[in-house]
Amino acid sequence: MKVAITFIGTNKYLDFLPKYYESIKENFLPNSEKVFLVFTDGEGDFPDDVKVFNQEHLEWPYITLKRFEIINKARSIIEDCDWFVFIDADALPVATITEEEFFIDKPLFGVHHPCHFLKMAPHTQAPGAYEQNSKSEAYVDISKELPPVYWQGCFWGGKVPNVCAMIDELEARVNRDLEKNVVALWHDESQINKYFLERLDMVHTYGPEYAFPEVFKDYCQFSPKIVHLAKDNSAYQI
Repeated sequence: MKVAITFIGTNKYLDFLPKYYESIKENFLPNSEKVFLVFTDGEGDFPDDVKVFNQEHLEWPYITLKRFEIINKARSIIEDCDWFVFIDADALPVATITEEEFFIDKPLFGVHHPCHFLKMAPHTQAPGAYEQNSKSEAYVDISKELPPVYWQGCFWGGKVPNVCAMIDELEARVNRDLEKNVVALWHDESQINKYFLERLDMVHTYGPEYAFPEVFKDYCQFSPKIVHLAKDNSAYQI
């Protein structure tokens, strides 16, 4: 399998890349060919398996909201791969994730948001974190029942070309929202949740250990596979 790993790191977030690259090379799909798609406004010397795309730093929330549009800059490379994987710049695989456990039959994947899994606010009561502005294309109708899962936007992807269709559709949805001056509450994550809920049978959901929240580590009764780093005093400090 050839896997495209996507890193978006503008401004100071480029500092995460060395440890990110090292950890993924060592722990994530160790026997697969990987190409790293790096979107950044920074400079540096990069290994041959890192493809760099210039990306200006966008003010919040556009740097995350426009994520799908940014990723599409690398479309020709993505289409040359078997799988596409997005991992947040401040997330690190800390345990071996093998091909046998990762590659699944379903064409898309996401990760169970650990705060939803742990029943933390706002997930403890309706409407949870689901987008409730009916003017947004990320809107989720919870009038009958709450969906079974809420996915975190830090780890997602799937098989090519299924994930390319997803990226195209979510780029279009975001831009149609912006034309109406609408921004979903949790930006790209809200859009991902709506898309996955429309296609539940197509989505494999990895457990919260694939998005282990270092800041809430004392609440987690599961061992980390991928750690979402604490902003301050991380034990995995770069």
